[in-house]
Amino acid sequence: MAGGERIPGTPRYRHHLLKNPGTEPFFPNFLLKEWIVGAVFLLAFMLWVMFNPVPDGGGLANPQDTSFIPVPDWYFLFLYQILKYYPGSDITIGVVLVPFIGTLLLIAVPWLDIQKSRHPYKRPLATGGIVLATLLTIWLTNEAAVQHNAEVAAANGGGALSAGLVQLPKIPASQIHLVDTSDPGYKIFESQCATCHGQSAEGQIGPPIYAIGAHWNYNQILSFVNKGMGAMPPKGGLTSESQVEQVVKWLSKQKG
Repeated sequence: MAGGERIPGTPRYRHHLLKNPGTEPFFPNFLLKEWIVGAVFLLAFMLWVMFNPVPDGGGLANPQDTSFIPVPDWYFLFLYQILKYYPGSDITIGVVLVPFIGTLLLIAVPWLDIQKSRHPYKRPLATGGIVLATLLTIWLTNEAAVQHNAEVAAANGGGALSAGLVQLPKIPASQIHLVDTSDPGYKIFESQCATCHGQSAEGQIGPPIYAIGAHWNYNQILSFVNKGMGAMPPKGGLTSESQVEQVVKWLSKQKG
C-alpha cells in the first residue's frame, strides 16, 4: 500500500507528518470512518423501524382502565426489563445509577483498550465487552417480551384458545386497517372466521389477530391453523386445504 498505510484512503495531506507510515492517526481518520459506519447503520435501522411500525397500543388512553398493561416499543424492551429488577425504593438505581455507569463506560471505551493491534482476537477487552453487551441486550429483550406476553395472558384469564397465540391488544375495529380486502382469503375469512375473530379481526369470542402477520410468518400461521387449539378446531373450521392456504396467505399480510 502507498506509504505503508494499512487502510487505503488515508488523507495525503498528513502523510508528511507521519513518523511511522505503518500507523494511522485516530483523528480524523479513524473517527471519520467510524462515524460514517455508525451513520449508515443508524440510517438503515431508522428505515427498518419506519417500514415495520409497532401496532397501535389500542384506543384512547383511559385512566380508569386498570387492565391495560403498558409496554414500550420492542427496541426499548431491554431497558424496560432492567427497570423491573429495581422495584420500589430501588428504582433510583435503575433510573439513575445504572444509566450513569453505562454512559461512563461508553465515554471511556476509546481508552479502555489502546493497543495498536486491531484484530478482534488481539483486543480481548474490547471484543469481550461488545459481545457481552450484545448478548445481554438480546437476552433482556427476549425476557421482557416473554414476561409481557405471560402478563397479558394472565390478565385475559389465560384462556385455552389464546394459549400459544401472539397476544395482541384489543382495539376498536375502526382503528384497524386491513390490507387487500379484495383478496379471496379475506372473503373466506369474512364468511368463516369473522364470527369468532370479528370482521376486522379485532377479536370477539376468539382473540384479536389483526396484526398477526407482524409477528408470525406464513408457515407459523399455517401450522397454528392446521392444528387448532382450545375452542378452535383444526383448520379453524375451514373445509379444504385451499381455503386454509388462502386465509393464511391473507393473514400473513396483516402487519397492523
